[in-house]
Amino acid sequence: MNCRLTKEAEADIVRILRRTKKLFGVVQVSTYAKIIEGGIAMIADNPVRPSSVDRSDLRAGVRSFHLELVTRRRHSASHMIYFKEMRSASEDTEVVVIGVLSEAMEPKRRLNKALRGLET
Repeated sequence: MNCRLTKEAEADIVRILRRTKKLFGVVQVSTYAKIIEGGIAMIADNPVRPSSVDRSDLRAGVRSFHLELVTRRRHSASHMIYFKEMRSASEDTEVVVIGVLSEAMEPKRRLNKALRGLET
C-alpha cells in the first residue's frame, strides 16, 4: 500500500534524528533512521497489523505503532508512529503517517495540526 508522510511527520523525524545524533552519534542516527523506515514499511504493508493500536480517542481511524516492534527488542526504540488509512486523490487507499512521537509525549495535543490538515 502507498504510504506518505505529513509535513509534520517529516519534521518529527528530522528532529528525532538530530537529537539522536547529538546524544548518541552518527552511527546511531543511521541505525535509528533504519528503524523508522522499517516501521513505516511495516504499517504500509499491513496497517491493521495486530501490533498496531486503535487510537480512535485521538480521531476516528487513527492507529499507532511502537518502533521497538521493528527490532523485536524491548527498549530498542522510544518512539511511536501515528497513522491513518485514507483515500488518496486517485481514490486509492494509502497510509498517511501523521506524526512520529516519543512514547512519553501526549499525542492529542501534538497531532492536532496534522490531523486538521488531513480534513481539508
